[in-house]
Amino acid sequence: MIEGMLSVIIPVYNSAERFRILMEQLKPQVDGRDDVEIIVVDDGSTEDVSWAADFPCVVYKRKPNGGCPTARNVGLEMARGEYITLVDSDDEVPPDYIEIVMDNMSKGWDWVSYDWICDDGRGKVVQTKEPLVINLATWGYSFRRDFIGDTRFNERMNCADDTEFLRRALRDDCRHKHDHRIIYNYQWERNPNSLSHKFCRGELSVWKT
Repeated sequence: MIEGMLSVIIPVYNSAERFRILMEQLKPQVDGRDDVEIIVVDDGSTEDVSWAADFPCVVYKRKPNGGCPTARNVGLEMARGEYITLVDSDDEVPPDYIEIVMDNMSKGWDWVSYDWICDDGRGKVVQTKEPLVINLATWGYSFRRDFIGDTRFNERMNCADDTEFLRRALRDDCRHKHDHRIIYNYQWERNPNSLSHKFCRGELSVWKT
């Protein structure tokens, strides 16, 4: 583990166009830094996403397709940073994403939750002092690596694995806070083929058969 380093874990399966937008947003935030690594775990994409390896601070890993929780776990095993965040490849982040996360985690919090917007603010803005009730996605948090410990995502799940992970990982008996700065732009409308959409349409069950 490298003290003071942030590991940003991005599992990706196809969604190459949306993924490139995300990477272009992160590029100026990490260019020239040596305290951030972006771990891109390619979960056996059929679209070419290997170009991500050419972006600054990127560690690229391709693996056989096994589902999002398997890719997230590979990212956790690869992470060298003292701090951890997870980003979905088809969403977006603001220009100060890295700055906000590093500002919080450098102050010694075990985990921090954040506000976020949906579809550039066209949807609802979530702002709450009870993040465990409202935000059940890992992209709304940052963590200390030693706080996560050996907790991993359940690889028997097709979706909602981040909700199940948070249920086990987050504790109240530690140093944590909620930051009302917005660090995430959840792209619901722009990706009708996301796991969430497939689940809502009845095309995907939570558990693998």
